[in-house]
Amino acid sequence: MPEFADEAEVTIVESVASHNTEYHSLVARHNPDVVASAGSNAAYLANTLSVPVIGQPVTDTDIIEALAKACRIAGRVHLFTYQPENMPPGRLFLSLPELLDIDLVHHSYSTSGEANERLQLAIAEDDPQVVVGPSYTCHMAEQEGVATILLYSKESARQMLREAIEAGRNRLSFSPVQSASAEHEQFVIRSPLMREVANLAQTYALSSGAVLVEGESGTGKEHITREIHRHSEYRDGPLVAVNCGSIPNELFESEFFGYVDGAFTGSRRGGRRGLVEQANGGVLYLDEVGELPPTQQVKLLRVLQEKRFRPVGGNREIPVDFKLIAATNRDLRDAVSSGRFRDDLYYRLNVFSLKLPPLRERPEDIEAMTQHYLQRYAQQYRLNTDLDLLYQAVAIDFLRYPWPGNVRELQNFVERIVVSRISCPDEELGGEQVQRILPELHQRVTGTDANGGSLRDQEEEAIRSAMQKFAGDKAKVAQYLGISTTTLWRRLRAMTQTGEEKPTKFSSNTQSR
Repeated sequence: MPEFADEAEVTIVESVASHNTEYHSLVARHNPDVVASAGSNAAYLANTLSVPVIGQPVTDTDIIEALAKACRIAGRVHLFTYQPENMPPGRLFLSLPELLDIDLVHHSYSTSGEANERLQLAIAEDDPQVVVGPSYTCHMAEQEGVATILLYSKESARQMLREAIEAGRNRLSFSPVQSASAEHEQFVIRSPLMREVANLAQTYALSSGAVLVEGESGTGKEHITREIHRHSEYRDGPLVAVNCGSIPNELFESEFFGYVDGAFTGSRRGGRRGLVEQANGGVLYLDEVGELPPTQQVKLLRVLQEKRFRPVGGNREIPVDFKLIAATNRDLRDAVSSGRFRDDLYYRLNVFSLKLPPLRERPEDIEAMTQHYLQRYAQQYRLNTDLDLLYQAVAIDFLRYPWPGNVRELQNFVERIVVSRISCPDEELGGEQVQRILPELHQRVTGTDANGGSLRDQEEEAIRSAMQKFAGDKAKVAQYLGISTTTLWRRLRAMTQTGEEKPTKFSSNTQSR
């Protein structure tokens, strides 16, 4: 690590990757640009996290050198290596016994649990004198009194860190036209709905075709745009964001296409590059594209069709190449049907389509985002407090709140909570304090939704339904609802105390777990 101190900040998190560890919370807490791990841990994390995961390589030289060291301890060596499912071992393992003149027992595994099982079986059946493997296997073998040789070399660790640093640099290579706060914003997701959206975004990024992003205000359309930009072939170019609803009709051409020197009275000396030219080689992001008036729609359509434009007052056309991403919180199909939006422009924009679900439809993301912003604002305002307790104080209210402002509203609520703690850091945050700080929560929760049902009743019915669905397994229920098991216990206790839930309803299953 000291070798790379000037290039990166490295935090060590000791853990065995499994379903029992909440890695999304760890990512939200540490906010890494990239995660580095090895073997089955790296494979599990790569399939679980939204941030890049770099795996530590194991070279043939690493294996041979580790086995040579093991031969000095015992003639019979047990070797443990990670091997993805349905993949045969490499040819090296077939020739190792003859190459090194050793009695070799090779164990391959695809998960940490499988590695532990194979180790325990080897200890029971063969009483090994020496084990060669990754850190987790070596640690387990040492606890059984078996000598161990670590499989990974220092050079492979250096290679992993070099690749991780490069991946982190690529992730942070934002355009200067973006705001400074956007060089540090993290795309935090946990729900299956948003994971599917993120996967589609990465797929659509591989094409030069336009992407239409639809969703309510505050659902994260700009976040997903940055993800597409980061994974596209235009990643080295700028990301130019335009709010289509804020450009007056008379300024549209000069803003979009720029102008040459002396194009009109009051024009800047030397002319000006328009937004389209600024986006050349990168991504042009049109926010609120549904707000474009018909005259502006025609001019935009021509640029998209011909990939060239003429600045105001100019006599030559300038070719451009960029990826277009358009976003809207309106139903463009309805706007096309009513004649408010050109159908030919709609089909130009809608080569690929992404629909972002509102936050109320993805409760799994609420906990992850709340913890992420708690950590972020606590650091920003230098607040030293127990963030887990702070989250637990609002968890239930946040879960049942309908979030009309979506992610942007949640972010604002969390900042308000953190700032309120600065003046009263020792005050216990309870129901009355939450209502005072966030009156919107109380007003919404005590009201009814459009269907006439109490939001509190809806949440309690969701808990009852989940408890039945998972036969009283509180861990699975909490994961399904997107809340912690502690929060679930508190809510069940509150339901019991108010007589809203019979205390023995789930006792047969919960007592046995």
